[in-house]
Amino acid sequence: MAQTICKVHLVRHAEGVHTLFPDGRTIPDAQLSQRGYDSAEDLGRRLISEHSNTICTIISSPLRRTIQTSLAAFHRALHTKYYPTNSGRGAQDGVRLVLDANLQEIDDLPCNTGSPREELIDQFPELHDEISLLHPRWYVKSGPESPLPPRARRKEQILKRLEQAFQESSDSKKTDVVVVAHGGVIEMLVRGADIDIAQWKTFDLVRTSSGQLELE
Repeated sequence: MAQTICKVHLVRHAEGVHTLFPDGRTIPDAQLSQRGYDSAEDLGRRLISEHSNTICTIISSPLRRTIQTSLAAFHRALHTKYYPTNSGRGAQDGVRLVLDANLQEIDDLPCNTGSPREELIDQFPELHDEISLLHPRWYVKSGPESPLPPRARRKEQILKRLEQAFQESSDSKKTDVVVVAHGGVIEMLVRGADIDIAQWKTFDLVRTSSGQLELE
């Protein structure tokens, strides 16, 4: 019998500017559109209203649009340190935002390829510490310089990271992990999940009878 570890809310990022133009796929590390920011905030209001007391960690892909989705959607749940001083965003006892390169989109189109750490820190200075933890070549997806594991191992590492986030929570009432990622990665984690942009679905992270971690 499978053992349930925690709940995982899989979030697909909001609309990126690369979807608005015929040649949008050539935009490097595409950011959110204005409509994307609006839908991210709406997503956050809905998700937090249902799970405000149970979220222990938010884990995001380090691409710009997933970071922006996380910051816009979850400013009621994340710690104030992730926002400019006196911005009125974040919570004093808010949760941690973790960046995990394994959550970046699968293909290597320019719009789906991340940015060097220095560029991300320039844009998101409040995330300096989290960005600095990324591998210097985290955005290289293939070849000998790529730190990404093979796909099967990548899925395994993501699920292990979710289990670790739950285990590190010091509040026994906070049992849910939020994951902000991309369509290709979500499909890798849960085949047929079919989550639209700026939407989420909730799954159980379980350890099967054979000892494997899965989302069900």
